[in-house]
Parts: sequence; structure tokens; C-alpha cells
Amino acid sequence: MKALIIIPSTKRGGVEEYSLKIAKTATQAKWEVNVAFPPTEGINSLIGDLTQAGISYYPLSIAETDIPSFLEISNKHQSLMPILKELIIPRVKFDLSKIPHFFKTLLLLIKLKPNVVMIVLPWPDFGLGSILACGFLQIPTFVVFQLVPYPLALSTIKLKLYHWAHHRKQQWVGVSLSNCQSISQSFQIPKEQVSCIYNGAEIKAELVEDISQLRYQVRKELNLSEDTKIALTVARLSKQKGHDFLIPAIPHLTKEFPELKFVWVGDGEEKQSLLSLLKEYKITEQVLCLGYRSDIPRLLQAADLFVFPTYYEGQPFALLEAMAYGLPVVTTITDGIPEVIEHKVHGLLIRKGDSCDLLEAIRWALHNYNLMQIMAQNAQLRVKDFSEEKMLKQTLELLQKLSFTN
Repeated sequence: MKALIIIPSTKRGGVEEYSLKIAKTATQAKWEVNVAFPPTEGINSLIGDLTQAGISYYPLSIAETDIPSFLEISNKHQSLMPILKELIIPRVKFDLSKIPHFFKTLLLLIKLKPNVVMIVLPWPDFGLGSILACGFLQIPTFVVFQLVPYPLALSTIKLKLYHWAHHRKQQWVGVSLSNCQSISQSFQIPKEQVSCIYNGAEIKAELVEDISQLRYQVRKELNLSEDTKIALTVARLSKQKGHDFLIPAIPHLTKEFPELKFVWVGDGEEKQSLLSLLKEYKITEQVLCLGYRSDIPRLLQAADLFVFPTYYEGQPFALLEAMAYGLPVVTTITDGIPEVIEHKVHGLLIRKGDSCDLLEAIRWALHNYNLMQIMAQNAQLRVKDFSEEKMLKQTLELLQKLSFTN
């Protein structure tokens, strides 16, 4: 079996980690796996990880650099326009930049001759050139839409192109039922033609034997006192992830709980903007921005609370991992998250963009430690239904089945 994984990304995040896991698992199954993505600084670290795993990398200049900020939406949702303009409206018209993307992908496909292609999309209308190239050669193609936060209003020509490609040996996949519904509505295809494979977390979490010692070590490394309570957020510093509506809550919380510190893991395009906002609210001492970290399991076990104030998601790996490690969770009611977490059963759910709601939820969590621990235990059981092992098995089985159509 010869597989090619294409990622039109320029930064390393959940989509890229997901692709790496799929590539490693396929390689362990004795597949010949190649991975292609744009050679940009923000994702270069992935090349080393692929090489170490014996996976070949091919530069493919199909970079989709940003999420567009202005497009048409249906009149039904005009009340959401302020958020949509800033956050989640993709390009709906055909972009001429897709044409060179088509030819670059075509040349790579002709060179590698894969039995099956997997295209992993961080945004719904990214990668169209590659999707069309696979359709043109009728190579069995598995397209994973990691994020479709809102039904798109696609132009007629774009819809026709997607429909043409979809009917040429392609299987489209969403990562939650909410995600699949948005794919069906956006691309105007029947729901039964969209498969659902939930993202999964590593359930066999590597728990340290001495949690107290780990908590002490992490706090020492971060120059924090032993009694510090850590509210951890693991997410890219982007508009999507909701750091902006967490910030107004922090001064009130740290005043009431002086021992509380917020620790942010991740990097991104909004870093400077968020740092300025922290200065404006005079809370630079209360928030530690750690950037990219490779020791997230240690941080999850050392923290007291996982705060994930995202505006929209497909099915977030970071949240699933926090649940797997037994860390109490406060997150938003959006997209696929309520499919995993029931409010006050597995964690606390709050309205997205609502700083007051977030403030009260974190305050309640800190005042109700024992109840939050019970929810965390429930979440550890719940997340077993969303295991990494299950995700990888279903994905490879579908890729194998799809390859037989070649």
C-alpha cells in the first residue's frame, strides 16, 4: 500500500499532529507513506518528526495562508455577522490561486503514483486545487474536514467543482456529527455520503506515580509557589481559540483567588495582540505564555483546571487529552464539544464569547473542587469512547477500503 498525505497548512497545530499520527500508524502497518505540505517555517519541525519515523516528506507549495475575513452568508444568520466577519466566514468564490495548486499537486501525484491519497484540511475551503487534482486522475482520495464551523455559502462554480471531484473516487469525512452536518449543508451533498470518524485521544495516558512531586517540579520550573493553582489552556494563539474573552475575566478571578495563575501553551498570529491586551488589563504577571511545548502531558497532570474558551472547533484534541489525564474542564458550547461533554457531568460548558459566563464557571470550579474531581473522573470514562486507537483503526480501514476502488 502506497499512501500520500497532503496538508495545505503553514503552521503546526492539531491538524498536523493528527496527520503525523496517521502517517506513523500506517508506516507501522508496513505501508509506504509520503507526506506533502508547504515548506514554511511554521511547520518545518514536522519534517524532522516525519524523517525520524521513516516517512518521506515532499515540499508542496499549496499554502493557504489565512482564514478570510469577509464573505457572503445567508440572510438567516445575519445576526451573527460581527462574529462571522472576524472569525469563521471562508472564501466562497473560486480563487485563481487554486490553479497552480492543482498543477503542483498533479505533478507530485504523477511522480509518486500513490494507491490512495489523504487530504487533511484545517479549514473547509483549503486544498481545493489538490482535491481537484486527485479527482482529475481518479486516485482514491480520503478528505478529512477537521473544521467546518458554519454552513458555507459557496458560489455555483465552486459547488460544481467540489461535486465533480467528490464523485471521482472520493470519500469525505467529518470529525463530529456537528462537523458532518455542516459539510453536508455547505457542499450540498447527502448526509449519508459523509462519514464520521471522531478525533481521538491517547487513553493510555502516561501517568506519573508521584503527582505531588510533578506538581512541585512544574511550579518550580515556572517560578511559581508550591500552592499556586494553575488554570491551563493549550491552544494556538488565534482568534478562534477565545483567549480574548478569557482575558476580561482574569483580573476578577486573580483578585478573588490570589494563588491562581493562568498558563497558556501555544503560539500563533495573535500573540502580540494578546500580549498587548494582557498589558491593558494589567495582568501580565498573572498569565504565563509558554509558547510551543513538547511536555504537555506533564503540564496536564500538574494543572488544577483546563480552560478551553474556543469559539468553534471540529473535535479538539487538546480537550480530549485533558479529559484523558483527569483534569477538570471548563469549555464552550460549540460544534462537536457537547457531543463529548455533558454540562456538570463531564465538565462545565459556557456560552462562547461570554466573559461573564466564563468568569462564573471558573469561580464555581475553584469553589467546588470535589465536584469538579467527580466530573473529571466521569470525563476519563467518557473519553474512552473517543480513543486514539479507535480513530486510527477506523481511518486506516477506510483508507484500505477506498484504495480497492483504484
